Amino acid sequence: MAKICLLTPTQPSVNPRIVKEADALAEAGHQVHVLCGHTIAWADESDILLLQKRNWTYSYVGGVPGSAGHWWTRARHGAVRRFPLTWKVSRKVACCALARITPELRAAAFRVGADLYIAHYAGALAAAGEVARRRGVLLAFDAEDFESGYYEYKSGPRTIHQLIEDIEREYLPDCCYVTAASAGIGAAYSAKYGIANPMTVLNVFPRSERPLAFRETDAKAPLKLYWFSQTIGGDRGLEDVIGAMAMLCDCKIELHLRGRCVSGYQEQFLQFAKERGVDPATIEFSPPGVSEDMIRFSAEYDVGLALEKAVSPNRDLCVTNKIFSYLLAGNAVAATSTTGQKTIMEKLGSAGFLYEPGNSEALARGLRVWHDDRSKLERARRTAWSLGTNAFNWDLEKKKLVQVVDSVLNFQEGGVAARSSAVG
Repeated sequence: MAKICLLTPTQPSVNPRIVKEADALAEAGHQVHVLCGHTIAWADESDILLLQKRNWTYSYVGGVPGSAGHWWTRARHGAVRRFPLTWKVSRKVACCALARITPELRAAAFRVGADLYIAHYAGALAAAGEVARRRGVLLAFDAEDFESGYYEYKSGPRTIHQLIEDIEREYLPDCCYVTAASAGIGAAYSAKYGIANPMTVLNVFPRSERPLAFRETDAKAPLKLYWFSQTIGGDRGLEDVIGAMAMLCDCKIELHLRGRCVSGYQEQFLQFAKERGVDPATIEFSPPGVSEDMIRFSAEYDVGLALEKAVSPNRDLCVTNKIFSYLLAGNAVAATSTTGQKTIMEKLGSAGFLYEPGNSEALARGLRVWHDDRSKLERARRTAWSLGTNAFNWDLEKKKLVQVVDSVLNFQEGGVAARSSAVG
């Protein structure tokens, strides 16, 4: 089997997609090593729990928080990103603006050595692309997002987005395959760079992460709404929910939020709710948890909220992993009608409904149906559970990834064998 090196500028606890990918490839018999870096303090403790159960190896690069190396890479990244004129010195200098640890990923990838390098995000692509070229080995890219489309429509692209585009334009043609987290993201990459349409590998989760049994709906309890993210802050669609709850003042509804609040946001949000007639006591905040626990957390609630706004090309095209978490957990789903979310929600039937971002009235209408008719809520939740069981889970989705990896590796081995035979 092959030696495969996965590269990401983030760390495993904040990038469950790369963990699932590494798990699947190791399970298929490959020797897998992950290169990553420290990005946020709370994830360091989560990583300890997450990584002790893996069948692959990993290395952090760029120093541990508090060390001289970590300080230096932060200072370098900040300085280069703040002063785009430095990018003209060389491509290597410019790539320091992509991620804090791009040079360190490059150096570590050379040391690791692999038959196939798989990059996540442009900062890792710049590192893996150079190493793969110099070693004459395979390169692949997983498009978790449409990175050159991170900019908000109202402000337009900036120099960093042009740099991301330059890196992708340089290295994507070298890739033996490209995967994407949604069909929309894949189509955007194909149209922009003229590459073959990337294979969609949805950001779904293993069935093993769900509860053992479906939780039946409690008809007498309040309707429990749930939303989670690494960060809880403004302009995330939560204000839509408060607007809907204000219109449903005759209903018993609770809003449960999981994540870390931006400084001062919890107080601000509760005051916002109070001013609109929503009792702050019906809103509960919980801290973030390990990624492998998120499905079980979701299963405690009735309705999962996917509140994306089409504020940027990427946010419009992406399919939030919240939807797939909710399906596995057996939550009915209320989602905003972004381009990416439409493509999935249209397949869910009675398990969920769409509403236009900002339209609290439409959200309230949908929630009232489930509040007033718990049999419909039960059917929606059971439909979601069934979809999680039979369609939207990593046990099925990972087969596509393993198949494409094995196919490019087998093709490479066949080509090497043919060339060796010809020389002999």
